[in-house]
Amino acid sequence: MREMFRLRHSDQRTLAIVLAIFASLLCWNLGAGGREVCEPKQYRFRIDINTATAGELRTLPGIGPKLAEGIIQYRDENAPIEDFSEILNVRGIGPKRYDAMEPYFRE
Repeated sequence: MREMFRLRHSDQRTLAIVLAIFASLLCWNLGAGGREVCEPKQYRFRIDINTATAGELRTLPGIGPKLAEGIIQYRDENAPIEDFSEILNVRGIGPKRYDAMEPYFRE
């Protein structure tokens, strides 16, 4: 009788995928009702723009390798950056991207 309920490995994966999709849809529906049951945890960190490495800058929202290098180049030419809004002078950083990054700057 026990052998009847044993799932093959491929069936286990399929079941896991179906359950994951179901859980995602359930969280989405609960979230639509204003409940924050399924909200992912928000991790906050802060970086010092005057000493941050390219890797640290890439952890900021919307910053890839090219923009990280652009920030470092701007910083090297204009150090120290006293007002975070100075990085709006870096090509590729506009008001929208700046607003997403600003909460992560350490004063």
